[in-house]
Amino acid sequence: MARIVRKKPFIRKRPCQFCLSKQPVTYVDYKNEEVVSKLVNLQGKILSSRITGTCSKHQRAVALAIKRARYVAILPYVGPMKRDPKDNRKEEAKKAETV
Repeated sequence: MARIVRKKPFIRKRPCQFCLSKQPVTYVDYKNEEVVSKLVNLQGKILSSRITGTCSKHQRAVALAIKRARYVAILPYVGPMKRDPKDNRKEEAKKAETV
């Protein structure tokens, strides 16, 4: 029996938000915290162009803007740290010993 060859489903790429604006963006401003913070996840990592839909030209500009914003302390390098549940147990044990 012959194998059935199926085509991969076509996934439409999101349009670049910087290219679609009325005035095409040539420079992504690192001081504009609203725009730059949308392109970073909660951990502080730069989101990929597959997720944000930016074209390669603007993705490079976004990465540079985020790095500059981190350097100037507009954005944090990392997001909030997750606490280990084992640490709470150790702290509770110390409190119980002192009481």
